Amino acid sequence: MPIAENGPLIVVSSRDAGFSLTHRHILAAAGYATDLSLGTEDFASITVGRSVGAVLIDATDAGAAGFCQSLRQDTSTRPAAIVALLRARAAGAFPALIRAGADEVFVCPVEPQRYLDAFKHHLSALDGTRARTASRHAGGLAVDLQGHRASWRGEPFHLGLLEFRVLATLIGGTDKVHTRRELIEQAWPSGIFVDPRTVNVHVARLRKALLATTGYEWIRTVRGVGYGWAALAPGLDHPSDY
Repeated sequence: MPIAENGPLIVVSSRDAGFSLTHRHILAAAGYATDLSLGTEDFASITVGRSVGAVLIDATDAGAAGFCQSLRQDTSTRPAAIVALLRARAAGAFPALIRAGADEVFVCPVEPQRYLDAFKHHLSALDGTRARTASRHAGGLAVDLQGHRASWRGEPFHLGLLEFRVLATLIGGTDKVHTRRELIEQAWPSGIFVDPRTVNVHVARLRKALLATTGYEWIRTVRGVGYGWAALAPGLDHPSDY
């Protein structure tokens, strides 16, 4: 069954209006929530705060392989299914698209049902993965990855987007010390320069918000390495780590 209109979004990416409108109509008729992008230029702005389940790429666009690669490098879109449609005259680009991270590449003309079946397969697998990893917990602290909400003992509290992403990374690996570079890769959009010292600022904001909300110190600083989960928070297994 296709996903409902409030399910994960399928983005159609092309600079060709005919391509975009035709394939958006096909996807919408199959019951999928859709939107259009021109590629890397506007993809982030139209998908902010939305769950991207899949991307349909016009592989004749210049930079299509690079766009695939950027989707795979960004933690927010890494799980998304990528399907590329390639014109016969450019079939030689097939290997590059696969190497860049495309899940399926079809050479046109192609029956729409073939790529609809591909989306159905990949989105079903994605739903299963998301169901297993939709939330993370430590003590009474919970992070809802799909809803972008943090809560303490069942009560939601506000965090900025970057602080939320840092929290999601730390709570997902309570037995690990994360370097600043690792936190940048997980929490910041790809393709922009982030001074490692900027991480300190956002961790400090997160630490302050958690302390004010829960009364516990959740984050420890490991000098010369980065940040880990503190043992003074409730429900942790390794107090000697602090």
